[in-house]
Amino acid sequence: MTEKLQAIRKISNRLATALVVLILLIVCGAFFALYSPKGWMINAPIAAFSAGVIGGFVGLQRRLKMMSDDDLTLLANSWVYVCLSPLVGGILAVVLYVLFISELISSDLFPKFIPDIKESSTEVLVHKGFSEIFAVHCDSVDYAKMMFWSFIAGFSERFVTDIISKFENDPGASGKSGD
Repeated sequence: MTEKLQAIRKISNRLATALVVLILLIVCGAFFALYSPKGWMINAPIAAFSAGVIGGFVGLQRRLKMMSDDDLTLLANSWVYVCLSPLVGGILAVVLYVLFISELISSDLFPKFIPDIKESSTEVLVHKGFSEIFAVHCDSVDYAKMMFWSFIAGFSERFVTDIISKFENDPGASGKSGD
């Protein structure tokens, strides 16, 4: 077996191990969220992050055969570099989630979230501050769209960075289409 194939095999084994650990963490987190007394307001961002991380794993695995020998050697000898791409994918998925919530990008292809407004007998309570970002909900179709685009954000890191670049080049750009 050539050195390149050995490196790909070693990296693939590391990716599989890291993915199993991630899935175990997701399952534990899902049980915690399901059985927590107050429920978690951050289920959607955690789901977006998880889908982005999994997309990062799949994207990295697909790129292995096209990588240079130096890149393969670096990945084969470092757990940090193996996990870095999926971690960045998860972070970019959460950034994309925030773009969806803020409606800075929107169309029928993207999910539409609505604020979570809880009514009491005398007043409407609205979440204030940072937690308000995560106090949104949507229907199952929009959650599926969020999961798909979060996976894409991890799989193709350029997808979200290109969107960010559009805002960087034209801060007045709304990114909205189909309105």
